[in-house]
Amino acid sequence: RTSSTWSLRFCEIANMPFVKFENIAREWRFKWSTDSDNASLMKAQVELDEVLAEVSSIEGVASVQRIVCGGCQDFKVVTKLPEKAFKEWEANAFAPEAAFLEAVKKIPGISVVETQTYTLEEVKMNKKDIKKVQDKKEKEQTTEKKDEKPPVDPVKKRKAVIK
Repeated sequence: RTSSTWSLRFCEIANMPFVKFENIAREWRFKWSTDSDNASLMKAQVELDEVLAEVSSIEGVASVQRIVCGGCQDFKVVTKLPEKAFKEWEANAFAPEAAFLEAVKKIPGISVVETQTYTLEEVKMNKKDIKKVQDKKEKEQTTEKKDEKPPVDPVKKRKAVIK
């Protein structure tokens, strides 16, 4: 996606107050081939190693993760930054993105080279918050059970209708 496309999508997210985020991630991804004992995967890793220090030293970087799936031959690099730092990185054309992507495109067996921008948040709850949610659910279930009428015995129901 282009920067302007991301900005438009960001505006759409901003208009959804229930989607809270502080971090934005940039993903570089492509497919690699199992040909020649995974040679393209090994070369892609070498290319990542070449830019990893530069990516890791971008002001504000919260994390850089590499994902490799042996089943579907995915190779992904996800760089996460707080929103302000992301905008600064975006203004610098996500360097060294262009150089990295150009290098991997030249590797035989690499295909479907793409980028994507999205929000990325840790949503795992701590033990205190988990307990609050569980207590709330228990309270709701207890209230629902109190409000429920016990099932009527069909025999008694029939007798009441006959009377």
